[in-house]
Amino acid sequence: MKKFSQYLIPSVIASICMSMYAIIDGLFIGMRLSDYGLAAVNVAWPITACLQSIGFGLGISSGIYISRLTARGNALEAQKSKLSAILCLLVVGIALGGVFFLARRELLVLFQAEGEVLRLSEEYISIILYGSVFQVIGFGMLPLLKNSGRIKAAFIASLLAIFVNLGLDYLLIMVYDFGLTGAAVASVLAQVASFLVCFIAYFKELKGVSKNLECYKEIFLGSLAPFILNYSSSVIIIITNALCVSYQGDEALAAYGLLSYILYVVAASAQGVSDAIQPLFSFHHELKEFDKCKKMRRDSLLVSLIIVVGILIILFIIRYPLIELYNLSETAGKLFIDAIPYYFGGFLFISLIRVMSSYLYSINNKLFANIITISEPFILTPLIYLIMSPLKIDGLWIGFLIIQAILLIEASSLLYVQNRRERAI
Repeated sequence: MKKFSQYLIPSVIASICMSMYAIIDGLFIGMRLSDYGLAAVNVAWPITACLQSIGFGLGISSGIYISRLTARGNALEAQKSKLSAILCLLVVGIALGGVFFLARRELLVLFQAEGEVLRLSEEYISIILYGSVFQVIGFGMLPLLKNSGRIKAAFIASLLAIFVNLGLDYLLIMVYDFGLTGAAVASVLAQVASFLVCFIAYFKELKGVSKNLECYKEIFLGSLAPFILNYSSSVIIIITNALCVSYQGDEALAAYGLLSYILYVVAASAQGVSDAIQPLFSFHHELKEFDKCKKMRRDSLLVSLIIVVGILIILFIIRYPLIELYNLSETAGKLFIDAIPYYFGGFLFISLIRVMSSYLYSINNKLFANIITISEPFILTPLIYLIMSPLKIDGLWIGFLIIQAILLIEASSLLYVQNRRERAI
């Protein structure tokens, strides 16, 4: 339990800190640019989130692969895989950033940006893509550090990033009035700061590069489930953005932008719990110590639920000040208040779903993990939103709650099947 706590507390704090990027950007942007600014960042967010999610997926996948090698007693190959993981992050960050930069305007139009929102979102994402490699490698190195037991270093990197982002946002947006360009520069430089701390802490462990093709295969194939798990919310944002514009224009888009920020914090909190114990799950499951895994899973579910409940209580108390802080229009503010009961209910389910999905992935049950992560953005969301379309904007809010309830039932059922398999061994 002591080891569980040592992994858990810094990991959760670090994950929440990393999620604060969007919150801080949105706060300063809302104060300066109101609904248009919030809508622009929300439209551009899926591109930024894709970079971060790919980095996160590669980092988690590498960490789990390294844990499995260590459990098998293959310490030398595990050590070499650490530098291989960083090289993968570097190459993917550069390549993906270039592709997105060339296609940025077409992607934003595809995401329903037009007029002033299109101009602002392109201004924002162009700067983000200049520093794309730091978005990927910064988010990817955090789980690698946690996997190596350097939880405090990951915590310090996350905390430094948020303070750099906060200070530069205030300076560039509020003092020098650089708008979305200032917000993007602040985000990139915050990631640079995070990367430097991570790399310095990790440098002594980088001894040789793996020449085993199996290493790279495991890293890339294994990154699929955590990438989809982390990015599924952004796919849903793309779909919901389009429907918001269709139903009620930029006001609905701005209201949903604030809801998305809250979703990001909630999901990061649950993911922080999952990330903390994934290396322990991988290690003990490889040794067939299923009772330890079961106890840690139960504790993780409880901790994740308690943390999210605490966050939601605070957010409910400050819901009206949030509207003023983000400078939402009267219409957007009313839409936000109307959506809160449905979204907060869905957030409680997410606190459990994330831990269940991460557990299945960490024990290498990729089939079950992929079923959960793929069904939400590609099956349930389009289907439920279509069914609820007669209710227009209210159907979006209600549909979110229904989707999360179905996912919880699905995840619980798959976990039950996994438990039966473990008892049979």
